[in-house]
Amino acid sequence: MVGLTQVLLSGLTGLRASQTGLGVVSQNIANANTPGYVRTEITLAPRTELGAGAGVEVTAIKRAADRFLATASYIASAASGAANAKSDLLSRAQAYFGDPASSLSMFGRLDDFWSSLTELGVDPSSALRRSEAVYSLESTFAEVGRIGESLRGLIAEADQRLSDSVAEAQYLIDRIAALNNEIRLNKRTGADSSGAENAQSALVDELSKLIDVRSTATPEGGLQIRTSGGALLVGVDAARLKYTPGNPDTGVFGTITMNADIGAFSNLEPYILGGSIRGLLDVRDHELAGLTESLGAFAATLGDALNQVHNENASSPARSVLAGRQTGLLGTDTLGFSGAATIGVVDSAGYLRQRMIVDFDAGQITSEDPAATYAFADNIDAFVAALNTALSASNPAGAASFNAGVLTLNGGAGGLVIQQDSANPSDRAGRGFSHFFGLNDLVSRPTPMFFENGTVGADAHGFNAGGEMTFEVRDGAGRVIANRTVAIDGALAAPGARTWDDLVWALNANGAGLGDYGSFALDPATGQLGFSATGQFAVTLQYDSTQRGATGISVAALHGLQPANNARRAMEVQVNSAYLADPLLLAVGRPDLSADLGERVVEAGDNRGAAALAAAKDGTRSFGAAGVMSAQSTTLAVYAARLGGEAGRLSAAAQRQAQGAEAVSIAANDRRAEVESVNLDDELIKMTTYQNAYAAAARVIQAAKEMIDVLMAIGYR
Repeated sequence: MVGLTQVLLSGLTGLRASQTGLGVVSQNIANANTPGYVRTEITLAPRTELGAGAGVEVTAIKRAADRFLATASYIASAASGAANAKSDLLSRAQAYFGDPASSLSMFGRLDDFWSSLTELGVDPSSALRRSEAVYSLESTFAEVGRIGESLRGLIAEADQRLSDSVAEAQYLIDRIAALNNEIRLNKRTGADSSGAENAQSALVDELSKLIDVRSTATPEGGLQIRTSGGALLVGVDAARLKYTPGNPDTGVFGTITMNADIGAFSNLEPYILGGSIRGLLDVRDHELAGLTESLGAFAATLGDALNQVHNENASSPARSVLAGRQTGLLGTDTLGFSGAATIGVVDSAGYLRQRMIVDFDAGQITSEDPAATYAFADNIDAFVAALNTALSASNPAGAASFNAGVLTLNGGAGGLVIQQDSANPSDRAGRGFSHFFGLNDLVSRPTPMFFENGTVGADAHGFNAGGEMTFEVRDGAGRVIANRTVAIDGALAAPGARTWDDLVWALNANGAGLGDYGSFALDPATGQLGFSATGQFAVTLQYDSTQRGATGISVAALHGLQPANNARRAMEVQVNSAYLADPLLLAVGRPDLSADLGERVVEAGDNRGAAALAAAKDGTRSFGAAGVMSAQSTTLAVYAARLGGEAGRLSAAAQRQAQGAEAVSIAANDRRAEVESVNLDDELIKMTTYQNAYAAAARVIQAAKEMIDVLMAIGYR
């Protein structure tokens, strides 16, 4: 009777095992087309009772997952996510520059401006041609500004998408952690956990598109999720991620923090090596920011090149009041010019009535009518006072003033013409007298358009008390390791007593300043303040509330210390409003100030200034490194073409990378699917096998029953 009991038990366990197998196969077939579903399999083993065979038992129901292929899929998905994010934004950035062959593009409008100058040279007295030249230039800067605004919009979009992606990643991480608990509970109770594991696997697949992840199975069930850089996203609990969008106008963005709410502040960004979040970070901070900064540098250089020529030219009639640009300088600053310049005063008919030679080397102004010499010390206030006396000596209404960083000259009843000395041109930080002060600028910006300001370390820094600069320091891996704030307070705020050298010393102080990570220094040739990092450290100016005297100009604006501020030149550089209001003021003549007094030097038909403006197109200039553009010496036209070409190159490279990454991702997923997905033919074979096994087990039970019935009938005891 014991033997029959074992036969019955064998049949019964066979029925149960076959029934379980049929259930698993049915589930596989039902989910054959479900994305991310991993095939489930059962494991059978012999069952024994008191050392004797007692049928079969299901020892495990598990997914046919391959962790190595899954890891390869995660890596490929992360690479594809990063590449696609960059390709999308960069292709749109390139489109903003437009077709170089189109007359509506930045390049076409710039060509139209050069052509208008050539046509103006044919008829310099034409009001129509002057208007065409001015408005053509304004159209060029408007297009540059449109591109700049569009690029800044892409930066803002990338930042917002980054915030949305972090929120989505947090949602996925939370669900993965919740399923860990469910899987562990199922395993402890012996229940089937494959459904929860499949759902969890699909979530990890989605997360891998956002962040490059690695998964590790834990002994008690579930997964531990880390980034490729080692940051733990899912362990016992889910990590808490947070990101708040920054300000594209200032270029100051926050960091993706992890577990900040429990006091374990960590910048997650250095630990993310792939995924769309990495792609968005890179394109926001590098390619898009670099293109915008390069565009700003082009706008400023174009404007500066035109201003250099325009300051040597004169309108007809010559302007009597020349109001300069915002220099950010103070009257107590060292004048710092070498060489000489000539200031001519002409009457309404263009006849030269007064000539003043400004010899900066000798520190004197020599005028001819009346003949006199005016000495000045080497500071701006002293020079302006001497120039004021010289101008008023020939005309009571003549005057010179320097207020809040702006130099203004008034010729009284006469017009003013300023030119460089041909043998010994004036120079401060690479620009002539009129050019540096912007006395006859065609193009302007509310704050300094260039940063070669000629600052001298011994001059008073002049920044108002209470202002401060905040710097962020990152190491070579991109981790924020320090924040430093240098304030204009205490001894550094002593009025007129503290110099630029003192400010540089405060910036370079160890501990309180940036001395542990590099050093600030004034360039002896240009006076521009710059920072040289030590090793792999990266220092960025996050915030600057300093103001120099009444100029309203900060340290960053004066020296170009903030790339985002430099990039704004693309939107802020415009044609001087005076010329938009009256294009006849456009200076297209080039007077000869070496003529005798009484000779006519300003004539409406003089086209030499127009020719000089047109020639600026082909003059070789030195361009400093800016954004995506390296330092180079070339022409304005070639630089513009190279900038457009660089935008195209970045877009094409990103597109190729996206296509390659997508192909690799598809191949990795296909290879994984070959192992993990459902093959209907195989499942049907298994179903037939389990059906036959079920039928066989049923026959065993039936045979045992019949034997028992026979034994009972013959009275078996």
